[in-house]
Amino acid sequence: MTEPDAPSLDQLLAAAGAPGDLAPRVAATLGEQAASRLAGDPWLILSVPGVRPEAADGFARSVLGGTAGPQDPRRARAVLGWLLDRAALDGHTAQPADVLCSALGTLGFGDPAGALHAALEEGDMLAFSNAAEEEDEDGSGDSGDGEAGAGAADLMIIRERYAFAEEGVGEAVQRLLATPEPLGEDWERLDTTGDRIHSELRDTVGAYGLTLVATAPGIAKTAQIAGFAEAAAAAGVPVAIIGGNAASVRTLNRELGGTELTVLSIQEYLASLGRGEAEEKAADATAVPGQRGPAADSDGDSDSDSDDSAAGGSATSTADGSIAATAESAGASTTAAAQTDASDESADPSAPDPAEAEAADPASSDSSDAEAEPPAPEFAEPQPGLVVVSAAHQIDAESLAALLDAVPEGMRVLLAGDPAEPGPAGPGQPFRDLIDTRSDSLMAYTADGRVPRVRAADSEPHPLTDLRFALREGELPPPENDPEKRLVIVPVRDASEAVARAVQLAADSIPRTFGLAPDDIQVVAIRATGDAGADTLTRALRERLGTEQVRALTAREALGGTWPAAVVVLDGPSSGSLTRALVYGLCGLAERHLSIVHGAGSALPQAVANVPDRPRHTRLPAVLRDL
Repeated sequence: MTEPDAPSLDQLLAAAGAPGDLAPRVAATLGEQAASRLAGDPWLILSVPGVRPEAADGFARSVLGGTAGPQDPRRARAVLGWLLDRAALDGHTAQPADVLCSALGTLGFGDPAGALHAALEEGDMLAFSNAAEEEDEDGSGDSGDGEAGAGAADLMIIRERYAFAEEGVGEAVQRLLATPEPLGEDWERLDTTGDRIHSELRDTVGAYGLTLVATAPGIAKTAQIAGFAEAAAAAGVPVAIIGGNAASVRTLNRELGGTELTVLSIQEYLASLGRGEAEEKAADATAVPGQRGPAADSDGDSDSDSDDSAAGGSATSTADGSIAATAESAGASTTAAAQTDASDESADPSAPDPAEAEAADPASSDSSDAEAEPPAPEFAEPQPGLVVVSAAHQIDAESLAALLDAVPEGMRVLLAGDPAEPGPAGPGQPFRDLIDTRSDSLMAYTADGRVPRVRAADSEPHPLTDLRFALREGELPPPENDPEKRLVIVPVRDASEAVARAVQLAADSIPRTFGLAPDDIQVVAIRATGDAGADTLTRALRERLGTEQVRALTAREALGGTWPAAVVVLDGPSSGSLTRALVYGLCGLAERHLSIVHGAGSALPQAVANVPDRPRHTRLPAVLRDL
């Protein structure tokens, strides 16, 4: 409740010239006490999606009058949080301190280092050193741990929530390696005669509590993991199968359709263990800063070439410091955000905001008059067994921390994924970090100080497999003459032609040639919007097929899954998003046939040759070294 004489939220916003539709977003982010919180710290409005620093400064001047100044420590704390949240949209859990100081200087802070220090003392942010990581990359070994002796260039800044998540992953890795239970006498007799499973995978999973499987580029990557889970269950081992994202859940369920095995999402697995709170956090992941929604960029990274716009517009300041509504174009890199480029992409506006859920949570209110909570449900103790996770490279840091923390003592975990594909939509890249990092502390469990890993068996020769092997090495080979037409490149001149050819392929050519139903063919675009985006393709497909039961996906939605056939549309306006990892991932969506509608011109070979992936700054490697 606000004080009787205190201005209401509507009054505060109206005095600053804010658009009428901003109030619900502010209330959803800051809760019922939004007005009183903003009266005490007007820069808190910068935490509202779509509000930029210049808009927050204008609002602060409206609330505080002449006492509002650019060096106010409350401003430093809010702006630093805004910069970290913009970086999270690009997949980073942390940012270098010198990059943040440069951004603070651009935003008017006379003493950026002092502002950073003040924000760290008061805000929900931590500092750590990655000096050991840099020296390891140079081959000179570990330089020690902590911040001792770390220079400014070595210092990284991270929000507490991501720091705790990556620490949780590290602690879970150590726990799983330390507490494996025997899988039973039948494990050694697990059938490895087929080409989908090999004895090294059986032996490694049998020996360690945590195993990483780097899936091969071939078309049978999901089938191999499904086959291993099926064989483990046939050997009498309790198996839980989890898909790293929605696309992988769907693909695994198709692979295991003739068995009694059921594939769970991470949220469903957490719920099965009675982790209701963890399940709710994981389910709300698409709403938090740094987690994009289904209409996001293909590779989780923002791109200034995007023509997407945030629904409902955003708030920015006018020359007189008032807040006015503008339509913000999607996506700018962290550097561009630091320069206050007005082309930033905001998080998915259709997703529920975590602050709104928190405000509605009875646990966050005064519980003095609340009734006693009902007893927690009891769940059967699981037998020692195996948790198999597919598309683990699509799981962000917070989700993997929740998943691994929930795995009961004695269970073994197999994380299967492809580190050469783009990372998850949310912040972090835990699977890739676990693959790449060596830690002396892990030598108590493994001979080389690395999490045990196995390379999946390669698939039989296939044009799509050959293409993926070449792409992984940065090569884009010319298409071979394949009489079976398993890989087809269709050049187009513009977006309208790209849409027409994609619809013709999916609705006519591919079904007629390969005898596939519409459900077996997935059309994929780089982005949701635009003249050749997934939304436009969906409308064209539905009109051609006469049904609403078909939908084109964005690359972000499709990665992690496979279909019998796929049509990938690479249009010119989206070519700035292309990376080798993204092209490699897109060429792994099909099992029998892939059509690439190619309108990206020279951007495609240039990306494959010169842009491996968009790097992410994370803390997990430092956490693993310091266990």
